[in-house]
Amino acid sequence: MIQLIAMFALLTFSALVGTENSGTAVLPDDEAGRCGYSAEHMIGVAKESLSDLRSRPERIEKRKKLVDDWTSRLDKGEDPCSVYMDIQKAATTF
Repeated sequence: MIQLIAMFALLTFSALVGTENSGTAVLPDDEAGRCGYSAEHMIGVAKESLSDLRSRPERIEKRKKLVDDWTSRLDKGEDPCSVYMDIQKAATTF
């Protein structure tokens, strides 16, 4: 779980300071866009963790349900900042 939290934190930091080769910011200008961008990347990291063979099957299943829920909420048009906040809570809740 600590590795998952560390990956989330690193990805969030990278998303906030990342730039493209052209020197322009990668992040959208609006808050909702930045939240959506960050949420999508956090979901990607969580999806990668689903294949971690060191995790117990029940933890993998719990993560899969969370990933499916977050993805569904974004697809339905829910506020991306709300989804992102829930992702952060899940990453820091034991």
